[in-house]
Amino acid sequence: MVCNRIKRDTGFTENITPIRFRTTVLTDLYDQTKDIKLAQAAAGHTTSAMTLRYYVKGRETISKAAAVVDRAYSA
Repeated sequence: MVCNRIKRDTGFTENITPIRFRTTVLTDLYDQTKDIKLAQAAAGHTTSAMTLRYYVKGRETISKAAAVVDRAYSA
């Protein structure tokens, strides 16, 4: 299985499921290109709204939140 090979090759210790892998790849693709139509085509979705809803997760928001917490608690 591809997920087991990826897990072995990367040394990742958590379970990698096909849906988790798909979500990560599509999100990485969008993060690098900012091209929703490319991510949509890769996912095989009929609409970009579906891709945005299910696969393109807001990592920028998470990074911004982490920076705020870091600033608040670092002295």
